[in-house]
Amino acid sequence: MNKPSLVAIFAHPDDEAFGPAGTLAKYAETHDVYIICATRGDAGDNNSGDNGKPLPEIREQELRRSADILGAEDVFFLDYKDGTLSNNQYHAIAQDIRDITDNIKPEILLTYENRGVSGHLDHVAMSLITHYVFHKVDYTRKLLSYTVLKDQTDQLRDYFIYVPHGYSRDDVDMIINTEDVWDKKKAALYEHKSQMKDVSRMIGTLEESPKEEYFLIEEK
Repeated sequence: MNKPSLVAIFAHPDDEAFGPAGTLAKYAETHDVYIICATRGDAGDNNSGDNGKPLPEIREQELRRSADILGAEDVFFLDYKDGTLSNNQYHAIAQDIRDITDNIKPEILLTYENRGVSGHLDHVAMSLITHYVFHKVDYTRKLLSYTVLKDQTDQLRDYFIYVPHGYSRDDVDMIINTEDVWDKKKAALYEHKSQMKDVSRMIGTLEESPKEEYFLIEEK
């Protein structure tokens, strides 16, 4: 009997690890999990020490290793340019996503909430596009939008130019306890060696935070 499926949709390699990695690992125990990534993270830094390969190739491999740790079945790259996910591309990206999801027919889609958690415009774009796809297809019944709490966003304010306020616990629809998969989440983060500066900074914050992930839910 085929397992139900979940497709997680992100802008960059590492969005899965910095975001809902624990939830992806837990769903992978009962669902076929797939990841769609709009870009190969070509605008990011390279702290890996590997200067022999192009950065997009390094980051693709990092995401594939992270996905393996989390139990994902496959990763799909859409090959858009990092930092350019603007509204003139929305329909093209939506169609590219549907070219994949129409074959998988996932019961669940997962993405960042519509402010992109950190306010990153690529995250916002992929959230809006994923919501659009969710309402256009008839096979997906649930949309999970990953978010964080207010005290977590407050810790990001010295890093990003603008960070939208996070939610209160009372405002989120679902809280996933990720204690039992914390080691997988941390291992997935450490696979993103090219982004180790950010990984090192975030690991300390995550270690001190509750091992929980937070979601808004839409259902049909």
